[in-house]
Amino acid sequence: MPDQFPLPPGNTDSLPPLPPQPDLNLPPPAETPPAPPNYTPPTPATTMPVVRPNLIKIIIPIIVGLAVISLVIFLLGKLFSKKNPGSTSQTPVTTITYWGLWESPAIMRPVIEAFEKENPSIKVNYQMQSHQDYQDRLKTAISGTTPPDVTRLHSSWLPLFYQDLLPAPANTVSTTELKTNFFPVAIDSVMIGDKIYGIPLTAEGLALFINSDIYAQKNLQPPTTWYELRDNAKALTERDPNTGKISRSGVALGNTSNVAHWPDLVSLMLLQNGVNLLSPEPDPTKEALGFYTSFAGPGKFWDETLPDSIIAFANEKVAMIFAPSWRISEITTLNPQLKWQIAPVPQLPETDKVNWASLWIETVPKNSKNPQAAWKFLSFLSSAKAQQLLYDQAVKDRGFSQVPANQAASQVAEKHPLLGTFSQSLPSAKTFYTASLTHDAETALNSRLIKYLEDAVNSLSQSRGDADQAVQTLILGFNQVLSQYNLVTALPSPATP
Repeated sequence: MPDQFPLPPGNTDSLPPLPPQPDLNLPPPAETPPAPPNYTPPTPATTMPVVRPNLIKIIIPIIVGLAVISLVIFLLGKLFSKKNPGSTSQTPVTTITYWGLWESPAIMRPVIEAFEKENPSIKVNYQMQSHQDYQDRLKTAISGTTPPDVTRLHSSWLPLFYQDLLPAPANTVSTTELKTNFFPVAIDSVMIGDKIYGIPLTAEGLALFINSDIYAQKNLQPPTTWYELRDNAKALTERDPNTGKISRSGVALGNTSNVAHWPDLVSLMLLQNGVNLLSPEPDPTKEALGFYTSFAGPGKFWDETLPDSIIAFANEKVAMIFAPSWRISEITTLNPQLKWQIAPVPQLPETDKVNWASLWIETVPKNSKNPQAAWKFLSFLSSAKAQQLLYDQAVKDRGFSQVPANQAASQVAEKHPLLGTFSQSLPSAKTFYTASLTHDAETALNSRLIKYLEDAVNSLSQSRGDADQAVQTLILGFNQVLSQYNLVTALPSPATP
């Protein structure tokens, strides 16, 4: 049968017969119309058609993505700036200039870095100055329009400088803090009235340096009074049997030519004897000067033929000298093998203990361009933390440090075998405008007072003229100089005979 799928192989007899098919009488298929004239049929495509992408659908997701990324970066930037308030984009950095003396940048670096870490908006530019002509250069600088922001000066210079200095603002260092944290001598040295003009970092003193071997030879103990010291000096002094000259001195005392730090020593003896150096009284002044000069001269324990006292001690030519702590490194360098010890300065019996101090202080000129930042730095320097950092770095750098002026920080120096004596002397220390080696100008306060003191000592030690007249000249000279700085009231001029 036409138009049927072939039957599967097998027995076809069992299949039912197909029903009869109706006659559909379908019309014949239509004929294809002829092509129009000049018609060319299209060429069949040989490649797949190109589907052009929709650019808008691509660009929009990219723009949205970039916007999201920008927003995330912006939010992270805001968060970072809040966590880092020192960012230069948010807080401008203030740089303060610091004129220092004595301490190298290496020693100052740790304390400056600690301050900058706590105050990231302030930077400190430390400039170590030479002591040569420093007082004059400083006076010129701070009285000008662009002074350093922080300056170091000796506490005895305050009468010369205080009018050009800015006292501590109320939100920096208070009088209560100063009196709580510092030794009395430091407080007196930086205050004029109720105003604080500076901060001391260290406090220097005087002590008795003793040659241990020479003392052991005579089986002597360190003296506690001046009379014991005189007895020890007599026992320790040796002379050439042929010439009678001193071959080894017992103690370096008595003159002004080769006794290092003699102005400090004489001033200390005057203070111990109850003399008010602002207005000296004749009798106690003459007693103290007479005792000092009694150690030098023919048949005594010291004379001008001997080397400078520091050199003599290092070379074992003298058994005892008086010196500040900064001489420790010098003596150690001169004679590393020297066996020596440090003892407190002798006192007068049955009197209150009096010791000596000399202080350099940090100040802020009133014309500073950054006074608040400068005093914030000084407030930090006054802390026990800062002064401990200075002490530790100085010991690391040069093997020793001066005693911190902050009482809490000074406790570390008490454990030092050589510095302990200096630290223990500070609670009873006093000072005056006769401190030595402050490098004053020749016409400045210290230099002029020391010149009057020198003339009086030389007059008594060399038996030149009348002792009473020498003391009277000293008293009048002190008054004249001190009154020019408004430290005392000028005495009436003596009547002309």
